[in-house]
Amino acid sequence: MRVGDLFRTASFRLALLFALAVAAATTVVFVFIYWHVATFDMRRVDARLPEEVARAAAEPDEQLLRKLRLRLTSDLRKLDYVGLFDAAGAPVFGNVAALPPGTPLDGSVRQAEVTPRVEGAASEPALVAARRRADGSVVMIGRSLYEVYALRKLVLRALALGVAPMVFSALGIGLVFSLRTLRRLHKVDAAIRRVVQGDLHDRLPVGRLKDDVDNISAGVNSMLDEIVRLLDQMRSVNDNIAHDLRAPLAVARLSLERGLAAPDPAGARKAIGRALAEIDRATATAAALLRISEIEAGRRRHEFAPIDLAAVCATVRELYEPLAELRSISFAFEARGPVTLPGDRDLLVEAVANLVDNALKFAPEKGTVALSARNSHSGPEIVVADDGPGVDPAERDLIFKRFHRSKSAEGVSGTGLGLNLAATIFRLHGLAVAVTDNHPGARFIVSPQPSDPVSETAAAAPGVARL
Repeated sequence: MRVGDLFRTASFRLALLFALAVAAATTVVFVFIYWHVATFDMRRVDARLPEEVARAAAEPDEQLLRKLRLRLTSDLRKLDYVGLFDAAGAPVFGNVAALPPGTPLDGSVRQAEVTPRVEGAASEPALVAARRRADGSVVMIGRSLYEVYALRKLVLRALALGVAPMVFSALGIGLVFSLRTLRRLHKVDAAIRRVVQGDLHDRLPVGRLKDDVDNISAGVNSMLDEIVRLLDQMRSVNDNIAHDLRAPLAVARLSLERGLAAPDPAGARKAIGRALAEIDRATATAAALLRISEIEAGRRRHEFAPIDLAAVCATVRELYEPLAELRSISFAFEARGPVTLPGDRDLLVEAVANLVDNALKFAPEKGTVALSARNSHSGPEIVVADDGPGVDPAERDLIFKRFHRSKSAEGVSGTGLGLNLAATIFRLHGLAVAVTDNHPGARFIVSPQPSDPVSETAAAAPGVARL
């Protein structure tokens, strides 16, 4: 870690900006105080002296001397100056050695250097006002500016002593926080580099404070979890496709070899037909797996819009009613008013169709299949029931996993992906599908997902299906 990196961090820049802002604000406050200190007393003296010197000039000699003497004796801080001078300018009474040169005698106030009537005393700045009396003498009243100047120096010293330590303290605090932030960012950068190098199971450090950096790290970790999940899903799809295509392709190749070796055209056609059937099966399996992968990735969420599940179920009934009639199966349908849900209509038609197709496959000839949609106390609900062999209780959690074939599915065609595809579509719409006993047969119930994250995680695991 280089020292120069500290000064380039956002924390140090923020601390520097804060220090400058505080210094500027403090300077403004001190300047305001300084201006008031420097002008308030002077304005007060400016307003008072002309009146006082005017009254003094009109007083009789004895009364004037008494008032001047009282003014001096009551001035404990020795800030007042008074002086009575004869017509020639010689001092008669007061604590001023001489009338300051250039002092106007009209009672106006001016700043001047006043020499106290003390031997060896130095002159001091003061505000003075003088006026000539009727007998030609001059009376002068003044106020020392010593305290004003001393207070000015005190304010300036306080400004210098207060702002500088505050600025340095703010910069020091900024350096400490910059060092802490830089260390955290270095840990985050190291974790990101490990992820970039292929360690997708590494995660960014998240502290206990849950500040902005921790929130970003937690968001990146969630993103990495999703990336790992999608990669695992992609590998699972590729492995499933490779595994399930091997057998159909091997059978198709063997059938074609037998067709080539067949002595008559009929045998060759039969072998080719079997090969085409296996190829169709492999194609359907690959398409179903890719379809499940696409839906699990949530690529169609942007197409969601309010739809009526009752209308979806009615569409599925119209599609499968001819097949039910062909097998002499009674297909009942019930919808209790509109059942609205935000979603993708085509996907939901596909999901409900998979449930109905599964029920028709397992329902006996002249059996019954029932499809219903309604609003339950927990939300939208779809029920598909048949009177077939049903599902063994031990298999009810397995039939929604990929490629699982229940014992009752022997002799029934299928890829083993239909129920998994249906469950994936329902999960994308916030729904969960479960199977119960229909006495006899199986009863599939689609209802809102539980809020328990453990249940949702278990439901989201890729699996295999009964169909």
